[in-house]
Amino acid sequence: MIIMLENYRFGRLILSLILFVLTCSIQYNMQLPLFANVTTILIIGILLVDILVEFIVIQIFKQPTDKKTSIENESWTELTVNCRGVEARALLNRGNDSGRLLLVVHGWKGSAESVRERAEWFCQQGWHALIVEMPGHGVAMPVNRWTAIRVVEHTVELMKSLDNIIPPKEITDIVYYGHSMGGFVGINLSKTLEQYSWGHKLRGWILESPMTKYSMVFNDSMSEMKIPIILHQLVKKRFFSHLNRLHPNEKPIESLTELDVPTWGLPKRPTLVIQAADDNVLGREHYDLLISSMSDAGREELLTTHLLQHLPHAGARTDKVRSDIVEEWINKLLPQ
Repeated sequence: MIIMLENYRFGRLILSLILFVLTCSIQYNMQLPLFANVTTILIIGILLVDILVEFIVIQIFKQPTDKKTSIENESWTELTVNCRGVEARALLNRGNDSGRLLLVVHGWKGSAESVRERAEWFCQQGWHALIVEMPGHGVAMPVNRWTAIRVVEHTVELMKSLDNIIPPKEITDIVYYGHSMGGFVGINLSKTLEQYSWGHKLRGWILESPMTKYSMVFNDSMSEMKIPIILHQLVKKRFFSHLNRLHPNEKPIESLTELDVPTWGLPKRPTLVIQAADDNVLGREHYDLLISSMSDAGREELLTTHLLQHLPHAGARTDKVRSDIVEEWINKLLPQ
């Protein structure tokens, strides 16, 4: 029963609450000596801290509650595949002939619809386009505990299943487009690109206001929830425990910096970065980290960067300046 509870999202929280109630009941109903009372009070205190820490960690793994609508357009067809018991979902716009593929992952609290117009510019040029809808977003299947690693896994499985619809020989080149959290997912994919049958076809990355520093997001969450500093280490330890149990096939993560660029990943191929100059969600620290990491790795020649004053973090579904930048970069990367 305990193992079953551990696998459930609220499992440990429920277990701690049960122990808390039992301990309080024993304390209330039994005549105990002073030493036993002190011990019981200490146990109650430990259980209260455990309940609080577990509740905080549940919030960290929480997925959005205010979902955006997904794509409802006849040009796009649904693609689903089972990924470790969870249905991974994407929307496919298939070109008429063999050609290039745009692989897109939207941002946090977005949906496939949020980036549809970006993708359709490529479709108008004869490209195929596949938009991965992150779990718990749009109409994609929700999950008990949300992680970016899960989105990476879904993307890989969806790309595998794409072979059943578009023969690999009909995809000549691939370009990845990630917005915000989608950029974070793409950066991690770059780390293991050689493992995928389609990896050698990926020619470059388009990252729009990408997230690159999860440690900053984590610490900001601690501040927003007003978590006392004394609890931070306990929360981190519990967070890593949950994360590593969710992804047993991955190398265990023991530090938040392992979820930051460059350890999280770093592009080795041409990369276009379109950054909101006044990023009202992530600020400029994520952008600065990517630029400095690429420079430290000697890959600055792979970077093309644009700071756009008029573009907010969430971007815009259509933007001529952004489209012109993308078109110029694509034409240099993949000449006709």
